Amino acid sequence: MQAQYLDAGDLRWPWVAAAAVVGFAALSVTSPLTVLGGAAAVVFIGLGVFRNPHHRVVGAAIVSVGVGLMVPGLPALLLHGVNSL
Repeated sequence: MQAQYLDAGDLRWPWVAAAAVVGFAALSVTSPLTVLGGAAAVVFIGLGVFRNPHHRVVGAAIVSVGVGLMVPGLPALLLHGVNSL
């Protein structure tokens, strides 16, 4: 059995967009580091689910949510880091 890798075609772009909106809202409540930490945890969980051949669609959706949360979190963390210098 050949392994199937997760690539950009597997991401669910509406889920990415919706998670980015949620990420922007989360930045007003928490720190950028918290948002990125949560997003990284969601991506790792999604990758674990994606490895199972029967749950690839669900795993891709979970990874899409994690990537969407990273979209607003990474620039905010970079700006926060630059401002701390």
